[in-house]
Amino acid sequence: MFKTGDVVRFFSPTAGKEKFHLCLGHGDSGPLFAFLYLNSGSGYRGDCVLEDGQIPGLPKSPTGESVVSFSLIIRMGEDRLKKFGAEKTGEVDAHLAGELAAFAESTAVLTRAEKAFVVGALRSLFS
Repeated sequence: MFKTGDVVRFFSPTAGKEKFHLCLGHGDSGPLFAFLYLNSGSGYRGDCVLEDGQIPGLPKSPTGESVVSFSLIIRMGEDRLKKFGAEKTGEVDAHLAGELAAFAESTAVLTRAEKAFVVGALRSLFS
């Protein structure tokens, strides 16, 4: 369905609206896919702020920035992804995956296990 590095749009029950997400593939959660939120505004310690256009498949942001939020890993199965209209809109390249992996290594918002999973998933795109 989706693979690590895919940019995916679907309705987010947490946010109450459609949001974009970065797929990290399957983790230790079995058949569930893991995702990071992609936002247009920062405000949290675990936010990696990028310039608009660096993440393929995102619409232009009203702030001129695209944000990868490492504060929360969303896990969702195929059935729910279909229910929420999940659709691939783009994918990150190896260079951006490297930048994001470096950020993930340095952020304090992830647990040790989450950090190992996120960094491993992102590194799989360039190693």
